[in-house]
Amino acid sequence: MLRAYLNYGLIASVVVWAAIIGVMAYRLNESPWRWAFIGLMCAGGLTIAVIFWIKNYVDRQTKASEQRSHK
Repeated sequence: MLRAYLNYGLIASVVVWAAIIGVMAYRLNESPWRWAFIGLMCAGGLTIAVIFWIKNYVDRQTKASEQRSHK
């Protein structure tokens, strides 16, 4: 449980944050700030994508390091 929280807790918090920002953008019908909130929501999605990319990159580097050490 702790490992799952450490691996995906940051992602879950960004998802919750982006969802809240999305609801706020939805409620701002005629406000000029609506597009700023939509941009923030998209930035949250990009943040999640970057987190997954970094996680995969670190996993690949670890595997390559382990393979070099076994030779």
